[in-house]
Amino acid sequence: MIHGYIFDVYPDYKNDVMVTWLKTKKGPVAIKQPYHPSFFVSAPNANLNILVQQLKQHPSVKHVEFTKEKTTLGSEKKKQVLKITPMNLSSFHDLTKQVDMWGRYHIYQLYNVDLRIPTRYLQDHNLFFNAYVSWDQHVFSLCDDQWAIDYCIPDFSSCTFSIQQKKQQHMSSVDDPILKITVDNIVFQKENECDTIISAFHFLKKKDPDIIYTKQGDSKIFPILCNRAKKHGILRGLHFGRDTHRFLKPLKQETSYMSYGRILHRPAFYMFHGRAHIDTAHSFFHTEGGMYGLVDLSRCSNIPFQLLSRLGPGTAISQIQVNNAMQQGYLIPFKKTQYEMWKTAAALLRSDRGGLIFESVVGLHENVIELDFASLYPNIMVKYNISPETLLCPCCSSSQRKVPQLGYHFCTKKTGLIPMVLKPILKRRFLFKARSKNTVYDMKRYAQLQKVWKWVLIVCFGYTGYRNARYGRIECHESITAYSRDILIEAANFVERAGYEVLHGIVDSLWIHPVEPVEKPVRLARLVSQKTGVRMELEGRYHWIVFLPSKETGVGALTRYYGLFDDGQLKMRGIELRQHSTPLFFKELQKDMLRVFQNATTAESFNTLIPSAIQVLFDAARRIYNQQVDPMNLIFTTRISRPLSSYKMNTFSTSALKQLKECNIHPKPGQSVQYIVKNHHAIRGMDRVCVKELLTENISFDKRFYIHYLAQCGETILLPFEYTKDRLENMILEKIDLEEINT
Repeated sequence: MIHGYIFDVYPDYKNDVMVTWLKTKKGPVAIKQPYHPSFFVSAPNANLNILVQQLKQHPSVKHVEFTKEKTTLGSEKKKQVLKITPMNLSSFHDLTKQVDMWGRYHIYQLYNVDLRIPTRYLQDHNLFFNAYVSWDQHVFSLCDDQWAIDYCIPDFSSCTFSIQQKKQQHMSSVDDPILKITVDNIVFQKENECDTIISAFHFLKKKDPDIIYTKQGDSKIFPILCNRAKKHGILRGLHFGRDTHRFLKPLKQETSYMSYGRILHRPAFYMFHGRAHIDTAHSFFHTEGGMYGLVDLSRCSNIPFQLLSRLGPGTAISQIQVNNAMQQGYLIPFKKTQYEMWKTAAALLRSDRGGLIFESVVGLHENVIELDFASLYPNIMVKYNISPETLLCPCCSSSQRKVPQLGYHFCTKKTGLIPMVLKPILKRRFLFKARSKNTVYDMKRYAQLQKVWKWVLIVCFGYTGYRNARYGRIECHESITAYSRDILIEAANFVERAGYEVLHGIVDSLWIHPVEPVEKPVRLARLVSQKTGVRMELEGRYHWIVFLPSKETGVGALTRYYGLFDDGQLKMRGIELRQHSTPLFFKELQKDMLRVFQNATTAESFNTLIPSAIQVLFDAARRIYNQQVDPMNLIFTTRISRPLSSYKMNTFSTSALKQLKECNIHPKPGQSVQYIVKNHHAIRGMDRVCVKELLTENISFDKRFYIHYLAQCGETILLPFEYTKDRLENMILEKIDLEEINT
C-alpha cells in the first residue's frame, strides 16, 4: 500500500494510460492506469442512427451505445443520447471534431468534449489534485476532504533557476549564447555553452526538486534554453520533468486575448511532467496567494497548481461549476445553447444599467466612515438563487418575489448551480479572512488564502454575463445588478435616517459622515446587514478623505480619491500612483506628497500642509531640470493592443514600436513597450522616444515634457484646492526660473 499526495496527472498517449505522480514520504512515485473517457451526442433519433452506422466503421471507435443521461441543467429528466468511447486517449479530440463536422457543426449537440483529461480522470475516480490518497496496486482510495479547511500540505522540495546571456549586441535576443546558469545559489559557467547547460541540467536532475521557480521562465528562460540546446543538438536530452520521455518544449503556445476590454498577452506554457514549474513573473495566483493560495484553489477546483498558476480566477470558478454539475450527474455541453432573450429598446434601457453609483461630494472631508458590503454580488446570487436554470422556472411563475424593475423571477424550490457553488466559497473566504486577523493563526498564510478566493468571488459575477461562459446568462447578470441597486439605496436611506450624510457610494460601498448620529458605526453596519440581508462591514474610519473631480467635467469622479484611516494607513484609488503606466519617479512623487498629508488628522491641519506638498513638487521639478533623475525611473510602460502596422496615429507607443522593429524585436498585442520621452515635439520616432532596451546612462530626456507631466500628477492630488495643472506648471517655472526651457 502506497500513501501520498496527488502531485501531477497527465495522459501518456503513446502507452494509452494516465500517469499519476504521488508525493510520498519516500519520494515521488508514478502510477499508470488505463483510462477510456467517453463523450456523448444528442440529436433527433434519425440523425443518431445515421451517426451510429458511421461510427461502427470508424477505426478510432472502441464502443458505441445508447444511454439516458441528464442533459439540461436543473431538470432531472433523462434524455436518450449516444455514448461514444474512443479506442484510445490520443484519438479522443480528433474523433469529437469528426463527429461535430459530420453534423455540420449544428445538428449534433456534443457533451463532455472539452474537459481537461487530467481533471476528468480524477473526477471520474472521485479524486482531486493535492488530495491525500492510498494506492493498493489496483485502485486509489481517498483519505481526504476536498473542501476541508484544515489539511496538510506536503513539504515540497524546490529550487530557483535562472540564466544569464552573453550579449552579442546592445540588445539581447534568443540567439545570444548562455553565459551562466544559476540553480539556487550555485553558478554553472563552463568553458563552452553546451557544457554549461549540461552541467546545470545534471545538477538539477540529481537535486530532483518537486518545484522549479523561475522569473520569466515561460517568456524568456526556457525559450532561450530551448533555442540554444537545439543549436548544440542536446534538446532531446533535456527533460526537466521526472518523465524522461518528455523533452523540453512548450505545452501551449503564446497567445494574445481580450479580457474585460483589454488586450492581454499570455506567454507559452513550459510545464513539466512529474515536476512543477512556477513562473513567478507570470503567475497571478502565486503573486496574490503564494503556494498556500495556489494549493488550496487547486484542491477545490481540481486543476493542477502548475497549470493554475498560469490561469486566471475565471477559469477556476468555471471549473468548479463544471465539477459541481458533473457531481449532480449532468452532462457538460460543448457549445452554449442558451442565448439572451429578445428585448425591446425600453426593456434594454431598464435592464442594462449596472451597479449604482452616488456622485461623490468633491473635496476634503474629515471624520468619514466607510461601510462595505461583504461580497455583495455573490451573496445576492446565493440569497436570491440566481442561476441560469432557475431563471423564469415554470414551477414558480406565480411567485411574488420579482427582480426589482425587471420583473424576472427565480426558483424558490430548488437551489441553482451558481448558488450551490458559491455558498461554500463564501463560507471559506469568510473563515480565512477571520483567521487572517487572528494572531492565534498564521495570519500571513490566511491573508494569502482569503485573497485568492476574493478574486474568484469577484469574477463570478462577470461570468454570469460573459457570452462564452458555459453557465452564463445575461438576464442573471442584469438581475444581480438590479438587486444591488435596491440594496445600496436601502442602505443609504437607512444610514441617513440614522443621522449620517452620504458623501459617496460605489456599487457595494458607502462613505458617510456623522451629522447627528443615533447609532455607532459598528452597530450601524450590523443594522444595515439585518435590514438588507447582506453582511455589511466597517471598512474603516478616516481622519480625512479627498474625493477628486473629473478633470474633464469637474463633477465627482467615480473611483478617484485618497484618504487617511485613523490607524495611519493611506488608501488611494484612481491616481497615477496606482496606474501601471506611470514612471517610478512620479509614483514616488505622489507618495511623497501623500506622506506630507499623513501628518494631518483634521481638515484644518490638512490645509496648512498644502504648501509643503507643493514644495515636494518644486524639489522634484528641480531634479528633473538639473537632470538628476535616473532615466530608468522616467520610463513609461504602455500595453499595446495591435501590431505596429495597425496603428494610424504617431503616438509615443508607435514610435517605440518602430524603434524596436529596427532592432528586430516585435512585441505581440497584449505585451508592453517601455520608453522615455526624448523630445515630444520631434517627428521622427527615433528622436521622440528611446526604448528601455537602448537606454544609456548619459541619455538626455525632454525636461519640459516631464515637468508638464509632473504638474499633471500634482494636479491630481491638489485639484480640489484650485491648483490646476497650468497653475502648478507656472508656479514651478517661476520658482526655479525655467523660462529658458521655452527656447
